[in-house]
Amino acid sequence: MANFLLVRHGTTDWVESQILHGITDIPLNKKGKMQAEETAQALRGCGAKKIYTSSLSRCIQTAQIIGKKVGSKPISMDNLVELNFGWLEGKRLRDHDKGEYGKLIEIIDHYFFNFIRMISGESKKNLNQRVLNGWNTILAENPEGKTIVVAHSAVYNSILFYYFGKAHLNGDTYYHLNPCSITEISIDASNQAELVRLNDHSHLSEKNL
Repeated sequence: MANFLLVRHGTTDWVESQILHGITDIPLNKKGKMQAEETAQALRGCGAKKIYTSSLSRCIQTAQIIGKKVGSKPISMDNLVELNFGWLEGKRLRDHDKGEYGKLIEIIDHYFFNFIRMISGESKKNLNQRVLNGWNTILAENPEGKTIVVAHSAVYNSILFYYFGKAHLNGDTYYHLNPCSITEISIDASNQAELVRLNDHSHLSEKNL
C-alpha cells in the first residue's frame, strides 16, 4: 500500500489578492512561508522517504521548508506545474475557495474560465495527460510507504477526478484546496485509491488560514 500526502503550496501575494497565477512564477509571501513551516511541523515524523514538487518557485519553496523537517531533498518535476490559464493569468478573479459568491456564480465562472483557457492556454485534456504522466512516474518509484507531493490546485484536481470523479465534490465544480492544505490518498497494488482526508488545514494556526 502506498500513501501520498498531497500538499498545496503556501499562499502568495497574488493568492491573497485573488489574482490568477497559472504558470506565472510568483514566490511565497511571508504568510506563505509561515504556512509552510506549520505544515512541515505537522509532517515531521510522518515517515515519508521522498518529496516531489512542481518546478514553480511557490512549490519549491514550500517543499524545501518541508524537506528540512522530514529530512528529504525535494525532487522537481515539470509535469506537476500549474495549469496554463492563458489570457486569464495576472487577472483579478473571484476566488471560490471560501464559498463567498454562491454556486451559480461559481458555475458561470467555471465555464467562462474553461472557454478562455481553451483558446489561449492549456486544455483540460492536455493538463490531465501531463499530470498523469508525472503521477504514474511517482507511483512507479513509490509502490509502498509514504510520499509527499507539493503542487497546485489544478494538478491535484486532475488526480482527484481521475480516481474519485465527483464523489467528494458536495455540489462544487472542483475540489477546493486551501494553501498548505494536506489531501491524503492511499493506493493499493491494483491502483485502487482511497481518500483518507481532503483539504485538511487543521494544522494551520488561525492567523495563517
